[in-house]
Amino acid sequence: MTQSGNSVSSTVTSQQASLNSYLGTVNGHLSSLLSLINTIQSDKNTITAANRTIAEKTGSLANLKEPPDALDVRSAQLTIQQKKDALTDAKEKLANYYIRAPFDGTITNVDAKRGDSVSSGTALATLLTEKKIAEVSLNEVDVAQVKVGQKATLIFDAIPDLSISGEVAEIDSIGTVSQGVVSYTVKIGFDTQDERVKPSMSVTAAIITKAKTDVLTVSNAAIKSSGDSYYVEILDNISADQENKMSGITSLTPPRQVAVQVGLTDDSLTEITSGAKEGDRVVTQTSASTNTSATKTTTSSSSNGGIMQMMNGGGGRPQ
Repeated sequence: MTQSGNSVSSTVTSQQASLNSYLGTVNGHLSSLLSLINTIQSDKNTITAANRTIAEKTGSLANLKEPPDALDVRSAQLTIQQKKDALTDAKEKLANYYIRAPFDGTITNVDAKRGDSVSSGTALATLLTEKKIAEVSLNEVDVAQVKVGQKATLIFDAIPDLSISGEVAEIDSIGTVSQGVVSYTVKIGFDTQDERVKPSMSVTAAIITKAKTDVLTVSNAAIKSSGDSYYVEILDNISADQENKMSGITSLTPPRQVAVQVGLTDDSLTEITSGAKEGDRVVTQTSASTNTSATKTTTSSSSNGGIMQMMNGGGGRPQ
């Protein structure tokens, strides 16, 4: 019995050891399984977060692809314009703290000192310069188109063959009234000096207020008006022999009227912005015969190119 009891006890101990081993293995597998479950859950959370990020980025990209809101654009433009206006105002205020001569020279005398009260037109200093200045008088209509820096051409009654270019240096801010007419003095600096020009000589200035290049022009005589509209008369099918005639063209066919839009004009030419084209033969003068149905016309060709200038002029004297 003792030997049998020992055998049973040994078997139980062996089975318990095996059971403990199995329990350890099961616990290890359970631990691994729980770890895998946690890893899977973590990966799911990562995927969910990634999907959320993708959705947010997709929405942001869609917003970027959409055209800007008109109100937002207008608001931004207004803000920019306000900043520009503020900058311009600041520059103008800063410029008011300085007094600049319209030409180079040497200050020979200062008539004011710090703290003095001055007004427009007060002489603050005397400036000696070798540069000649022409003073011309313009009416209030012409002076409104003139600005400092515009180029001008000066001609002199006493020197017919002399023409000097210049530049507007100063414009009076206060006009002078004489017999109900308001005039403003404009100072024009000479670009070149000529010893023949003396102080107080009579001078006439043509100031270029506007200029265009490569424009279509016709003779002023070709421009005709009807109410508020303008038109030119164009002759078609002109032969080569007729083209070369300087005294006029005799035509049995009346010219056709073409409505045009006009631009700049000077003493001889007018800009055509639409209606006619380069090379059109436009009528400048017409004379009808009393004996026949033929009409004799004088024509000129519309041309493209060169410089078109609008000028305002006035008379005065060099200083």
